[in-house]
Amino acid sequence: MAKYQRAYFPMKEIRLVQGYGKGTKTHAYGYPLDMNGKGAATIEAVYAPFDCKITKLYQPKDTKTHANTVWLTSTVKVLCPNGYYGYLTVSITHPEGISKMKLGTTYKQGVQILKEGSTGYAEAPHIHLEVAKGEKAGWHSDHGQWIIDNGVKPEEYLFVREDAIIYKSNFKGNVGSLIKESDITYKVKNVPSEPLIVRTLPWPLGKKIGELIS
Repeated sequence: MAKYQRAYFPMKEIRLVQGYGKGTKTHAYGYPLDMNGKGAATIEAVYAPFDCKITKLYQPKDTKTHANTVWLTSTVKVLCPNGYYGYLTVSITHPEGISKMKLGTTYKQGVQILKEGSTGYAEAPHIHLEVAKGEKAGWHSDHGQWIIDNGVKPEEYLFVREDAIIYKSNFKGNVGSLIKESDITYKVKNVPSEPLIVRTLPWPLGKKIGELIS
């Protein structure tokens, strides 16, 4: 039986507002995705995408011109749609109510941690999501736009939950297919499985003499 988590998008209702690349309003560099739930009229919950901890916080005093941002780094290796198995860091920008958050706080996968918001120059409540390979939490300026370090395309590294709702929407920019686990078949290397216990006699009489990782 496998011992790994899958990495998920942090929302259960997804409507893309903006993709990435040329032709977008603010996402010409890097691979950020803007998304909300049912639409601008609702404030949707944001959930931990995997077992994680807060590794960086940006909490500006002026949230009208500067947006709240939280970085969450996985505390376990996670499995991704493209077959990557390792650590991930995500940044979530624009959420409301992060003033009580603290560095090092840990969350279990699926726990509600935030709600989407409109801090900074946001026209309506949503989250600005970026994903990075590895455990480095940070960002850098590229042509005047702040993007996550070691950024990768979110749709290649995050699954959509099987029970999630994906709303059709018109948006500018690029984004690949949003993938549920049932959508794909993939091959993965170096993913741990349950250990094989070697005993002197059949269980339960045998004395354990070692373990082999299958």
